[in-house]
Amino acid sequence: MMNKHIFNYLILGGMALLMGACNDSESDLLEPKVYFESKEYNLPMEDVNDMLTFSLTSRLSTKTSSEVDVSYAIADPSVVEEYNAKYGTAYEMFDVSHVKLSSTTSSIPSGELYADDVAMELSGLETLKEGKSYVVPVQVQSTSVPALPGTDIAFFLLSKPIKITKVGAFNYDWISIKFPVGTFFSSFTYEALIYVTSFGNNNTIMGTEGIMIFRIGDAPGVNKNYLEAAGTQKYNVTKPLQTNRWYHVALTYDQPTGKTGIYVNGEKWAGSDWGIDGFDPNADVGFNIGMLPGFQWGTRPLSGKMSEIRVWSVARTENQLKQNMLGVDPESEGLSLYYKLDGSETQESGVIKDATGRINGTTSGISIETLDAPIAIN
Repeated sequence: MMNKHIFNYLILGGMALLMGACNDSESDLLEPKVYFESKEYNLPMEDVNDMLTFSLTSRLSTKTSSEVDVSYAIADPSVVEEYNAKYGTAYEMFDVSHVKLSSTTSSIPSGELYADDVAMELSGLETLKEGKSYVVPVQVQSTSVPALPGTDIAFFLLSKPIKITKVGAFNYDWISIKFPVGTFFSSFTYEALIYVTSFGNNNTIMGTEGIMIFRIGDAPGVNKNYLEAAGTQKYNVTKPLQTNRWYHVALTYDQPTGKTGIYVNGEKWAGSDWGIDGFDPNADVGFNIGMLPGFQWGTRPLSGKMSEIRVWSVARTENQLKQNMLGVDPESEGLSLYYKLDGSETQESGVIKDATGRINGTTSGISIETLDAPIAIN
């Protein structure tokens, strides 16, 4: 009988503790907290010269009957490193000496949700490099209420607008690449801006035919305007491209996971599992861009225009592709080959030099065309 009473007391005590914990949890959820409404803010820089000013504000999760103080500070650079590692981005910390807050403090009036605006001014924007993206991490705190973890830091993202007005015209034109002897890509990325004026049965973007090629169409069996990756295995997207429209296209392969993907304008359109060790880009007929010169089964030209042609020895993430469609830093880690095709590469006696300065290509002589308006990816 005694043991039964003790057991009942234990049950009642446990229920009381559980109810207390639930009440504490509910109370914690209902407690007002300060936070930023968004984790990321993309700052417009289209018509900005050297200075940009915008309003900084935070908010409460629930209204309070008394005024709430808030304070702002530039977060430690380590949060940028954590952000890049988590999301596969490559943002650089913006120079904090060029960040000015009209005030480091503000307040949220009683019965209101939003803090009074604070002006944040960024200067020195003319010194930003094209192809690089920058971030200003701002942290909000309060002595009145706790901050909401995970949303107490906002990342203000900015990059210098890249305006591409000159591109390479391809009409039975090509670039052939001879990589250094011993080159072997385990993981890799192909990417380019393309504009097709007409689709043939097989339109070469770039790669090593029969080994690892990125192209459009492969009659018979695949529509002429469908992107395709072909090598020891083959797959294609299920949505068509259109003529006379700019696209950013990419093919990636991550050897450790065996995952490959085809991306259009930063969005994944198709994927597959390959499970290959990698490939030698110099194998078979070698690595070619735009056409396969002298190929016995047809030269397979791409008719149209191309720009920002890049080959990487790493698998770029979806965020990295989306973040850098119009340009990258030529010194980026893992960038093996980079033809901007904006007229900046030197072409002499059938040789063209890439933007990384590492590899010369053999070319039929790509002509550079000036566009009526800068490239826009929609």
